[in-house]
Amino acid sequence: MFTQKDSNSIDRSYFIVKGAGCYGVMLQSKNTRHCWYIANEDLGYCESCRIYHTHYEGTAMHEHGHGKTLKSCICKIQSHDRYQMAKDAKKRRYAKNRRRDARINAEDLIAIV
Repeated sequence: MFTQKDSNSIDRSYFIVKGAGCYGVMLQSKNTRHCWYIANEDLGYCESCRIYHTHYEGTAMHEHGHGKTLKSCICKIQSHDRYQMAKDAKKRRYAKNRRRDARINAEDLIAIV
């Protein structure tokens, strides 16, 4: 079960808290806008959390992983955000280079004519 202390430990400069209760927390990353649901699975003898994820708000979520505590789940989410932002930056660089190459090729064709 999540406590008030757990809820207060969420970095509000990094996440938008969509909802919080004793058995789950709904978050949205301000960096990637991905939505996350961390479900507390308190089994009595051990505590575990499941992480669910979607890329767009309002779409179906899929299971993304698990962690022992809310804090460990948040660390995994932030790690995923770093990966996602690096991947998106690589896509942007690739697209920019393709546009530049297309422009150079068009200038070469104009010079030939």
